[in-house]
Amino acid sequence: MTFSQIKINNPDFDIENCRTYHYKNEDRFQLNIFFIEANVNIIKNEWKRFSKMIALNYQNAEYMSSSEFDRWNFYIVYLLNESIPKELKAQIENDKFSSRKIVEDSYGNEFNDDVANRLIIKHITNTDLKEIVDATDQVSISEYIPKNIELWNLLTKKEKVIGAAREVQKEIVQKINAL
Repeated sequence: MTFSQIKINNPDFDIENCRTYHYKNEDRFQLNIFFIEANVNIIKNEWKRFSKMIALNYQNAEYMSSSEFDRWNFYIVYLLNESIPKELKAQIENDKFSSRKIVEDSYGNEFNDDVANRLIIKHITNTDLKEIVDATDQVSISEYIPKNIELWNLLTKKEKVIGAAREVQKEIVQKINAL
């Protein structure tokens, strides 16, 4: 799948300290991916607005085909150089309005077509799975070596401690405290 950058000619997307990119493939099944590059404060205050602008301008009969697949394959990738609070990241990524949202924080690269395609592969198409599997064809199994042999011996000495075996639990706790 090859993606090309589409020029955004809408002045609504011209926001100070923010860059917006639109990528689209020309395959039978189309995907639209928008990259929003901004800082935490802009993303925090404007992510819903971006989502609404994309829905209004691109998820309409004038722009899209009538394909159900095309309608469900809109993505917004928020790129931030700094870390974003986990709660905000979860709120953005779990929002179901108009498109799937992805937050790529602590992102330190200069954005270009190669980076865009790598992020599309990583988060959306997963077309690199064969290469990943091929690169991990050898699996090495080694014997487990515990860091604390005395604790490990206590845990493996008795059968599994389940439910009513309170005496065994007490014994293990006492021996751990004695270490």
